[in-house]
Amino acid sequence: MTKNLNLIKIKPKNTSRFDIKEPQNFDNLRPIFSFRHMDFGGKNCLSHCDKLSKASMIKKLLQLSQLTWSQILSSSKKSYGKENIPRKQFKVSLPRVLTPDVQSLMVFRFSKSERMAGIRQNDIYDILVVGADLYEH
Repeated sequence: MTKNLNLIKIKPKNTSRFDIKEPQNFDNLRPIFSFRHMDFGGKNCLSHCDKLSKASMIKKLLQLSQLTWSQILSSSKKSYGKENIPRKQFKVSLPRVLTPDVQSLMVFRFSKSERMAGIRQNDIYDILVVGADLYEH
């Protein structure tokens, strides 16, 4: 025999069928780093870097991951080693994922002579190539 329980149904207040969210300001978020478009095993792949270079790059990524995009973008080239380099200045081949509308790549210095170059999409920084002598100075 089942007891008749008096359950109260809770109704949410002011709900609609669709939740409309405000667009997110990605500059207020910390960066997410991705290697998904890097040509694995290619000449300018992280796999070709020595242990010291890999450690330097990880240190730079850790440092940048503690900041918001707004902090990174407003900093000087000397503080975090960031600069935008026109695509046409690159001497190395870039992944095909880059569409013609991409005019420049965001470059970070991670050692005295080595750089990582990539593109930012929202809060994700896709690292495309790494190494020394990537572009014309």
